[in-house]
Amino acid sequence: MVAKRRLYNPIMLGLVFLALGLLTSPTIVAGYHILLLIPTIILFAKGQRIELPKSSYILIALFAWGVVCNIVNLDELAKPPKAFQELKFYLFGVIFLIPIKYYLKKQQNRHTRFILSTLFVTIIAAFIVGVSKAYLGFDLVKMQAGDFKPRSDGFLNYMRYGYGSAFLFLLGWAYYLRGGKYRRWLNKKLFLTALALCLAAIFAAKTRGALLAVLVGLPFFYLKYKPKLAGSIIALGSIFAGVIIYFSFFTTEPAPSRFLNINDGSNKKRMSQFYTATKAIAERPVFGWGAEQFTYRVSELKKKYSVWSQDYAGHTHNIFLEHAVSFGILGAILLFGFFALWFYEMLRLKTDMSWAVATYIIAFVVGGQVEMLFENLNSHLLCFIYSLSHVIPALKAEGITLKPKRS
Repeated sequence: MVAKRRLYNPIMLGLVFLALGLLTSPTIVAGYHILLLIPTIILFAKGQRIELPKSSYILIALFAWGVVCNIVNLDELAKPPKAFQELKFYLFGVIFLIPIKYYLKKQQNRHTRFILSTLFVTIIAAFIVGVSKAYLGFDLVKMQAGDFKPRSDGFLNYMRYGYGSAFLFLLGWAYYLRGGKYRRWLNKKLFLTALALCLAAIFAAKTRGALLAVLVGLPFFYLKYKPKLAGSIIALGSIFAGVIIYFSFFTTEPAPSRFLNINDGSNKKRMSQFYTATKAIAERPVFGWGAEQFTYRVSELKKKYSVWSQDYAGHTHNIFLEHAVSFGILGAILLFGFFALWFYEMLRLKTDMSWAVATYIIAFVVGGQVEMLFENLNSHLLCFIYSLSHVIPALKAEGITLKPKRS
């Protein structure tokens, strides 16, 4: 029993760090993979295995190809340690299948409830901190007044915060509607408050791409359960799109909200990133430039090709373009193959959970067309959801029905 607790406890604590740090701190969330790594090695050495889905082999291939591309570009890499560290996320979803499976087999109700409640509290805290800073001019973390950006960023960057909140809302909404027996893990008041604030955070952060992800994800989710409602959401979304097109291209009147105008300076800068990315890919189509190198190369590339918005740097704002720049065209193909296979694997399961994950995949890919989502928050969330989506059916295949147990 003691030996089992020595493995269970660090895994459980690692999940606490994930819940606590996801929306608050990259340093805190690092405790997740640090604490899970040793139990993973021990469990693997003891013969613990899980049959890998085909999508896992794509992630392993993406990791291996990323290492090759980094080595090829080693002499030119900006911040080489960071470039190699970024590759770890591709493996997390695969290697952590083992400890997450172990935790769920042994889980105690009070522990899982505490982990989820911790996440809900951070969602609520992030919303309060972000709104106070953006709209009241007071930073609750530093306890000082100031003139801050009028977009809520919680504890992080407003883009990461907005997109992460959108994905958590979709997953939480599916959990609320179809969670059934798993609701016993919830503190209902905390959960519903957090769920509402996840949706509100999209508007507080003014992230249009995150709203787009929700508007695409929700009707897809309802296609299985209430097709008419899905049709109604699509119709409303079409009207909303028409209003956006009107304010963006057919009138000089100022839009009442930035959500209603996509023909602005922000998107012109984003388009400059897209165009420059295509030039970077054309220069190095096989091995790319190495992981996360576009940010350091974009300024010189814009000058070289006379691209507009030369004072604007940063990533490509697109998950596939970013991978093609980093790891060549093969990198983008591998990423697309991963999402396609994972989506297919979820559809084949035909469960409420797998449909919720399929919804998440759709939203992530759609949102990823206008934002580079492989940053700390969304990379950790993606890897965890991936592991969870394959562990639960693996347990079922072993005759283990996952359900809340009395502590």
